Amino acid sequence: MKCTKLCFLFICFMMCFTSAWADGSQLVALDAKLDIISGQVKLTRVGSAKTDVVTQSVDLYAGDLLETLRESKATLVYGDGTIMRIKERTLIEVQPLSIKVFKGKTWYKFTKRGTEFKIETPTLVAGIRGTEFEVAVGSHKRTSLSVTEGAVKAVSRRSKRGLLIRAGFATHCDSDSDLVKPYKFNIDRKKAEWTDAEWQSKAENEYQLFLKYMNLKYEYGENDSRTEDARKAHDKFKAAEQKK
Repeated sequence: MKCTKLCFLFICFMMCFTSAWADGSQLVALDAKLDIISGQVKLTRVGSAKTDVVTQSVDLYAGDLLETLRESKATLVYGDGTIMRIKERTLIEVQPLSIKVFKGKTWYKFTKRGTEFKIETPTLVAGIRGTEFEVAVGSHKRTSLSVTEGAVKAVSRRSKRGLLIRAGFATHCDSDSDLVKPYKFNIDRKKAEWTDAEWQSKAENEYQLFLKYMNLKYEYGENDSRTEDARKAHDKFKAAEQKK
């Protein structure tokens, strides 16, 4: 009887171990790292219902969901030098050969990454031609595409109709309409939004520390240890500034 129980426990252990190993083996690491320029990012790992608020660089896996919080900015840096910049209140999903943008504003600078890589939104798919461009998804799923360098092929999900958008031109479409004819936009103003100087990490000030505390309080509650640590960091910084 004792031997039977031991065998049963051993079988259960092996089943759990095998299941856990199988789940882990399905994770596909991406050659991209998330760098947080300011604020915080909500990270939901693929296959998990748990969401964490991160403030430091992390590695990514296919299917991870990222959402920048209020007044937060982040960058994805790929192994070949490709860069993606993400503004506040933006939600994306990362995949080996695509980025899915559900809402918010993003910018891309592609170098060697192949033409099979795509940017997907609820209303269009953008094919890469080695270029710099912005993709913004607003209310009612309207997607706008603005090209500042090179060219991008945009395809409407609704009609499957495609347009080649060249530098200095933009297009947009809604969930119930087709891509509009390419039109000119202020390219200098658009480039100014995404300059390298605007996307350099800076030392946190009192307001940024307070914002971090408020974001964590909203996500996890006042009594969570992460919220308490953020509050203490803010109070410590404020006290040090008052002594100067």
